[in-house]
Amino acid sequence: MLLAVLCVTGLAVGLLVGLTGVGGILIPPALILLSGLEPHEAMGTALASFLPLGLAGTFMYRRLGHVDWSQAVPYMLGGLAALPGAMINARINASPLVVLLASIILFAGVCVLRPPRAGGSTFWQGRAGFFFIGAATAFLAGMTGAGGPVLSIPWMIAAGVSPMTAVGLAMPYQVVTALFGTVGNIQGGHVDFELLPALCVFETAGFALGVALARRTPTATLRTLIGGICCLLGLLLLVRELSAPF
Repeated sequence: MLLAVLCVTGLAVGLLVGLTGVGGILIPPALILLSGLEPHEAMGTALASFLPLGLAGTFMYRRLGHVDWSQAVPYMLGGLAALPGAMINARINASPLVVLLASIILFAGVCVLRPPRAGGSTFWQGRAGFFFIGAATAFLAGMTGAGGPVLSIPWMIAAGVSPMTAVGLAMPYQVVTALFGTVGNIQGGHVDFELLPALCVFETAGFALGVALARRTPTATLRTLIGGICCLLGLLLLVRELSAPF
């Protein structure tokens, strides 16, 4: 039964990540509800599962021409902030962080749904901007296990980066945040290595299908999908956390 649940969840999340770059935030609550993992372990296992996803995504989106290393490298360096985020995760109550994360995701989704401004922001499309986006979102990813792209992709799109490029750049960044965040989570004993392999396999299979669909999806449609999914995820997380018993 658990294997079937992991299969459906992994395939669905992988499909969403391949198509829009976001969706990984669904993994922690799914693991908590369906496998019985405690929150910190669910967050740590989810973040670890994004490592093979990021490697596969880097390869696929690089082949499609959507990974520019002059932009990706500062973005990835910012991703090192996932390690201190993960170390903090092991020491504090996760609930306030999830409320903060949900609020930011909701706000980011609304920004993406607004009509794009011509040219976008020069700062946010430069190296310093990519580094700042990477560091800020990786720190939150390490603390919550949400995966940095659910924050960084809508941020970049709102700043004027095309959806396919934003998703492509998020892939090598995902590798860094997942790797260093997982190092911190392993030190805290918050990774379930029994569930992890199956979760990785199913997520990667769904991801390949998502990338194939993204190539055939118009830019405006991708932007709407990403913004809509972020708004929905933010609302669901807020409702779930605020309705939980104290």
